[in-house]
Amino acid sequence: MPIFPPGPPDPDRTPGTAVPLIVASIVQPGVYALTVRPGADAHDVSEAMSRLPVDAFLTAHFGDIDLTMVFRTVPDDTEPETTGGTTPTAPAAASGTRP
Repeated sequence: MPIFPPGPPDPDRTPGTAVPLIVASIVQPGVYALTVRPGADAHDVSEAMSRLPVDAFLTAHFGDIDLTMVFRTVPDDTEPETTGGTTPTAPAAASGTRP
């Protein structure tokens, strides 16, 4: 039995529920959370991630059924530090410009 369903994806993958499959939110300035529920496909995930700042990098993840990924941008000198004195540094692979 193949793991991929035949034909195009069903637009009503979770019928009867008004809860979105992916929720993107701003936790605080420079910190973003992306929660993915079962039923989301690769297109859903890539569309939501494309809306994050290009220099945001993954800092944490958690969840059992719903997956929540936390992304953070490197703070600049104009924003107050909200991490309790711990300033993250950009990972070596991060590149791009802010929109």
